[in-house]
Amino acid sequence: MKRIISLSLALALLGTMVYASWYSYLIKGVYATYWQGRTTSDPFDADYFDTKPVAASTSPQPWPLALTAAMAPSAATQQLLEASQTGALLVFDRDSLRHEAYYADFNRESRANSFSMAKSMVTMLVQIALQEGKIPSWEAKAKDYIPELHGPGAERLTLRDLSSMHADLDWTENYYDPFGETAKLYYGDDQLGLILEREVGDSVGLRYEYQSATTTLLSVCLERAVGESLQDYASRMLWGPLGAESDASWHVDAQGEALAFCCFNATARDYGRLGQLLVQHGRWRGLPLLDSAWIAVASSARTASFYGQSFWLGSAPDPSGLGPDRPYLSMRGHLGQWIIAFPETRRVVLRLGRQEGERIKGSSESLTFRALAHEYAWK
Repeated sequence: MKRIISLSLALALLGTMVYASWYSYLIKGVYATYWQGRTTSDPFDADYFDTKPVAASTSPQPWPLALTAAMAPSAATQQLLEASQTGALLVFDRDSLRHEAYYADFNRESRANSFSMAKSMVTMLVQIALQEGKIPSWEAKAKDYIPELHGPGAERLTLRDLSSMHADLDWTENYYDPFGETAKLYYGDDQLGLILEREVGDSVGLRYEYQSATTTLLSVCLERAVGESLQDYASRMLWGPLGAESDASWHVDAQGEALAFCCFNATARDYGRLGQLLVQHGRWRGLPLLDSAWIAVASSARTASFYGQSFWLGSAPDPSGLGPDRPYLSMRGHLGQWIIAFPETRRVVLRLGRQEGERIKGSSESLTFRALAHEYAWK
C-alpha cells in the first residue's frame, strides 16, 4: 500500500511539474492523440479543443447535382484512395457536384479538420481585406501590426513573406515530435506568445521554408487591420458570401485566438466552394469575391517552383504526349486534406482522410495526390 501511495504521489508531482513547465501542452496533446490510440492529430479532433463558430450563409446555396459514374476514380486510383484511409472524395465540374463518395466514419454531415488548407483561407481573407482598403498592399510590413516582432529581419518582413513562406523564422516544422514547437503551437495555450519567443532571421524574402507559425502571424495582422476576429471576418466576408449550407468552426487557443494555420472544421460539400471560387477566377455565382489578377499572382511560384501564396502548384502531363501540361493549384493539409483546382477545365477535386499515402521521393506530393491530380486534370 505504501508503495502504491508513493507511486501515486510521484505521478501527481510529475504531472504538476509538467503542467507548470514549457511542456504543459503535452497533457492535452497526449490525451487527444496517444490516449486515443493515435500518434498524431485527427480530422475529427475538434472535441478536444475550444472552437468558435463560423456561421453559414443566411441564404445557403445548395450544389446543383449531376452525379455520374463517369466522374468516379479509376480502379488504380481507387485502390490508392482506400489504402490511404480516404474519408471523402467529391468532384465538382462546371458548377455542379458530379461525384460524391464517403468512407469509414465520414459522411455528408461530418465536419472535418482542414489542417493546413486553412492557410490558403487566411491568405484569401487578407486579399479581401486588401480589396476593402483595410490593408494597403501585400508589401505592408508585419511589424506595423505586430510591433513585438524582433530579430535581424523583423523590420523587412512583409505580409507577402508570411503568405509565401519566406519569413525565415527561427522555427522547426515537425508534426510528429511531441516536444517540438509545432506540437505546442497546436495544443498549447498561447500561439502568439510562443511565436514571439522566436526571432525573424536575416533571410526574409530570400528562400522558401514551410512554417505554420507564419500563418498565425498573418492572421494576427489581419485581425488587427480589420478590428475583427478571424472567424467572424471569415463568416461575414467569405463563408457567408459563398453560400455555405452548414456552420463551420475554427479551433481557438486559451487566448481566444483562432488556430489560423490549421483547424477549420467544415463539411466536404462546403469545402468544395473554396476550390470553385479559385477556378471561377474569384467569382461566386456572379459575385466578385477575389481579384482575378491576384489569383494569378498567388498561383505563381516565388523561389520554390511548387509553392505560391499559400497555394501548392503543379501540372499534369497530357496523356497523349502531344500537348502542354495542364496546371493545377491546391490547398493541402496534414493527413491528406486536399482541394485540387483545375482552372482550365473549371473542375475541383476534394479529398479528406486520415493518411496522405506514400510520399513520392523528391516531391511534395504523395502517390495518392498525384494520381488524383493527373487523372482528373484530363478525365
